[in-house]
Amino acid sequence: MNTKELLYTLETEKGKSLKFKLPDGVDITGDLHITEVKNYTVNSVDCGSRASTFDETVIQLWVNDLSDRDPNWTTDKAIGIINKVGKMQDYSPEAEVFIEYGDANYPTIKYSVSEFEVTSNELIIRLYSKPTMCKPREELELSTGCC
Repeated sequence: MNTKELLYTLETEKGKSLKFKLPDGVDITGDLHITEVKNYTVNSVDCGSRASTFDETVIQLWVNDLSDRDPNWTTDKAIGIINKVGKMQDYSPEAEVFIEYGDANYPTIKYSVSEFEVTSNELIIRLYSKPTMCKPREELELSTGCC
């Protein structure tokens, strides 16, 4: 899922309740905050000694566990925060988007967005954890069907 697709979906589902669902099916609930939006470029070298550069957008979520508030998070609120950040820092529309979350029960992980579930009054963002990979092996498997 890239940044452009996330923003488009939030915009087209305006006014709906927004929920995030962890890979085990648990909803992130409570006094939820977007605490940081990170836009950055990654410069890396893979195990095949190939250099690459790519952009990422990371939206960090935090639940204030000292609060008993359970505010109604909406797509409008998320759009407002993300657009405010976008005025201060440019997004790369094609950058892969991650949702970063962790608490006392879950280690902090950069989750990928697996899919959106849309109902008449909700947008549910389903998250998953990407496994690590060997890029040269993955490319070989894609081109030849084997490794």
